[in-house]
Amino acid sequence: MNLKEKELWLELYKVAEKIQKLEPWKYLWDVDLLVYICKEMDEIFYCSVMGHGGMHKALAIYQGEQVFGFLEMAKNQVPEHVLLNYDECITCNFMRREQTLPKNREIIKELDLSFRGTWISFENFEKGYEPSPINIKQVKIMIEGLKNFYMMLKAIIVNGFKVDFENGEVLIRFYDEDRKLFVNYPAPLILPEKHYDKIKIDDEFVKYAMKLPKTEMEIEYEFLNYLPIKIRDNKEEDGRYYYPRARFMADRNSGVVILHDLIDKNDYENENDYIVESVEILINNFFEMGIPKSIYVRDEETKMFLKDIADKAKIKIIVSPKLKAIDKFYDSLGRMGM
Repeated sequence: MNLKEKELWLELYKVAEKIQKLEPWKYLWDVDLLVYICKEMDEIFYCSVMGHGGMHKALAIYQGEQVFGFLEMAKNQVPEHVLLNYDECITCNFMRREQTLPKNREIIKELDLSFRGTWISFENFEKGYEPSPINIKQVKIMIEGLKNFYMMLKAIIVNGFKVDFENGEVLIRFYDEDRKLFVNYPAPLILPEKHYDKIKIDDEFVKYAMKLPKTEMEIEYEFLNYLPIKIRDNKEEDGRYYYPRARFMADRNSGVVILHDLIDKNDYENENDYIVESVEILINNFFEMGIPKSIYVRDEETKMFLKDIADKAKIKIIVSPKLKAIDKFYDSLGRMGM
């Protein structure tokens, strides 16, 4: 790293050490959110403090729509084997040396830092990838975020600022241009606007769908998530490993798996092509097996991609974080060592 990058890394570690001295995990639960509205970056940052239960101590920083994944996890309904698909964030970790990523230990060494007992490190959690060290752009983001979250934590822990977390309040911070100062205030949780893409189905499909037999089948379909298994050849130029996409379809009642594919991202040109292909596979299933009574999907995003086809074929879509037939299939993959 060059001199400027080293200065930024050291600035980040300095604010992280100040947060460590506050020991925020003694005062906050992981569902007690801090919210920083950053006008300069046109972004909303959400901070969750982990470690109150005595487990892994860390701060998780979610940017914008990433918070929706956190809220899904907070319900404690998402199965462990797909959890990484909903945990997109950057973490500031306080852990033992052996728990720290080897590449993070190299960064710490290059910065001439030393720790006793508890090491500080930063990890990026991105959907479809193994956890990795953060890049210099993310260092700048974390400096901005942690500086402000430190002031919020200090307001609560040192100054006794009251926030009714138990009844749904969060602590919000922003810069007031009129008063030329930062303001902290308790308020209900604010969320960014969630943008869902949609796949429009040709009206020609409706003509054919109306002629297909209706069945009592209940189908489970998953195609947006990744299976967190490390494959040797799935490696980016920056050294990060990426996971294969899981596309599974099952009969919910019988437990029969109709389709099971692990798909490399190089097998499709772009995200939209993959989603269109997945929708076409579902349509082909209708022609082979008839129109099901309902389709179970794991989240709202998957539902929105299938909404138009379901509306036109008069199929009920049900969002269920746990898909009993597909999850059982995941378990069988785990027993086979995948």
